[in-house]
Amino acid sequence: MIKINKLSSVVLVLILSILLAYASFSGGTSEAYIFPKLLSTVMIILSFLSLVLFFYNKNEKITKVDIKKLSIYLGSLLLFLVFGELLGFYFLAVLIFLIICYVYSEKKNKKSIFYNFLITLCFMIFIYFLFAILLKVQAPRFFLF
Repeated sequence: MIKINKLSSVVLVLILSILLAYASFSGGTSEAYIFPKLLSTVMIILSFLSLVLFFYNKNEKITKVDIKKLSIYLGSLLLFLVFGELLGFYFLAVLIFLIICYVYSEKKNKKSIFYNFLITLCFMIFIYFLFAILLKVQAPRFFLF
């Protein structure tokens, strides 16, 4: 178990948001950096609001994070980084999303598997539409395609 207080996590996200904003606003072509600029601006605003609310409430809660539960996410992130180019972004994202949904679902019956598959499908259609259609960013492809 790792103990994390809210202030340190808010400050970390705020620092990462500022670094992302610096990288996106100092980029070359403006069209390629529209989404990172928007994302970093929203992240800075939300992080700043969270920091203000933290000092306004003044009740610091320490959250315990279970490493065993988190290890599935970390392992899937490593798999995604290692096999992303070989298996393709969309195929690997669907596979990892389904595995994580299955592992963490309380009920492991056919109905919950169907709902997990439906949610994964809708999410990946949204991601494909966002990146491939709107932003015109090509994701790593599956080696058979």
